[in-house]
Amino acid sequence: MKLKNDWNINSKLEGRQLLNQNPFPENKKEQVFERLDFEVVLDKALNSSNDLGIGYLVRWEEGKFIHRFIQQYAYTKKLYSSKMSHRFRIDQTLEDAESPQFRLRYRASWEKPLSGLQVDPKEFYLKLNNEYLGVLQDSKTNMEVRGLAIIGYTIGKENRIETGGDYRMEEIFGNISHKVFLNISFYQNF
Repeated sequence: MKLKNDWNINSKLEGRQLLNQNPFPENKKEQVFERLDFEVVLDKALNSSNDLGIGYLVRWEEGKFIHRFIQQYAYTKKLYSSKMSHRFRIDQTLEDAESPQFRLRYRASWEKPLSGLQVDPKEFYLKLNNEYLGVLQDSKTNMEVRGLAIIGYTIGKENRIETGGDYRMEEIFGNISHKVFLNISFYQNF
């Protein structure tokens, strides 16, 4: 269901399991369910390729809630049998007993159906993401680089489920850590 005047609501429920981390903290088990996120973004289509959006994410992590406010611009280009998307996002994270965190993000994403020329209902697809994040908190800056490879399935016209590996290199300007996660996400569009 589409809203009037090219408005769209996208929601995502995502769980993430930490599979490996280097260096690995002594106070955590090797494999741990890390977090559960619920995100809602209200998008306005500017034309067939460009969207502006605002959103909110709530995260349950280590027994507490984290809140994030989102502003984004997305550009999608349809190719012959795939599509390429670019997303620019800024977000603000609020967490109890922590200073606010501000991030600037850029993500390039490529999506390809595993059969046919476009992703249709009840079909599988491959998605590859590469993302760069600048982080500012307490007057300190840092950077992250992420890579994601997933297999997705369209349940219906408005629903998708995705699972795959998520690699992250965090704290690039400090004590670099490498993390590998298993992500499972469910998307619902209104």
